[in-house]
Amino acid sequence: MSDVQLSKLTLGARIGDGGQGKVYELVGDSDRVFKQYHQTTGMPFSPAALDALIAIRDKLTHAGRPVDRWAAWPSVAVRSGGDTVGFLMPRVPIDFTFEVRGKRRLAELGALLAKKSNVMFAGVTLPNLAERVAILRNLAGVLATLHEHSVVVGDLSFANVLWARTPEPRVMLIDCDGTRLEGVQPVLPQADTGDWEDPYAVPGSAPTVDRDCYKLALAVLRVLGGEIDSRPTQLDSIAFPGLDSALEQRIRMLLKQADGPVGTRPTARAWETAFGERATVQVQPGVRRTIAGPQPKPEMLGTSGSRQFRPVTPPKR
Repeated sequence: MSDVQLSKLTLGARIGDGGQGKVYELVGDSDRVFKQYHQTTGMPFSPAALDALIAIRDKLTHAGRPVDRWAAWPSVAVRSGGDTVGFLMPRVPIDFTFEVRGKRRLAELGALLAKKSNVMFAGVTLPNLAERVAILRNLAGVLATLHEHSVVVGDLSFANVLWARTPEPRVMLIDCDGTRLEGVQPVLPQADTGDWEDPYAVPGSAPTVDRDCYKLALAVLRVLGGEIDSRPTQLDSIAFPGLDSALEQRIRMLLKQADGPVGTRPTARAWETAFGERATVQVQPGVRRTIAGPQPKPEMLGTSGSRQFRPVTPPKR
């Protein structure tokens, strides 16, 4: 089923209200939610682009996991008559939320920069350094999967990436109708969060895979460096406390490359590889040891201490 009529849905409570639409629970369906656009007239809106995102979803797998496990990807277009008014998508699992003062909130990537003194996160167990590295590696892998299927994320920022610690550190992308296929018009004009813009991008130009990679570099720099608005140009003054020296060297190398012009940034797959490589230890030259060969076992060779052979006659057929 690629589409459904709005009249066939029973809407529950409104659980979200953003710049482009509202999100509702579905009565009788706890696994999915409905996003209804505020308006689709009087502005560039492409139902065909939404249909294209829905059509590609079955091809999107990362580490053997279908897209629903790591992205709130559009699954069914919702129509009112012949007009597209929104879509169904997976509900964000509870693993990607945390509770503060009795209210459950989405675990946005920006929370990883919270200071211990921030009362808003009192009682919340934030990821440790090893978990943060694993989260960033997973984010890089997810982006690589999308890029290899010609999907441009566009508005990659703290607010559109969620994290979970259990059962393993990982991410989930939201606002996925804001993505687009390369060469295809987006569903709605793609947003660009302030302080995440690419300094080398042509103003007003459409987002690209290369621009996604620059924003991935910003996410790495800001999460591990602990500064919400840092840039690769400030790399020499930024510390990565607690990071393994070999990993830090690889990260700094990629961040310097990310500061280059359009088309020269490290790919998302390069970031995933850098986070996944183990530190290597060079073998120091020294005195070569001589190891004696194994001694023959008399019980295996016979009483004479030498191998004994006896002819074998094949059985008659």
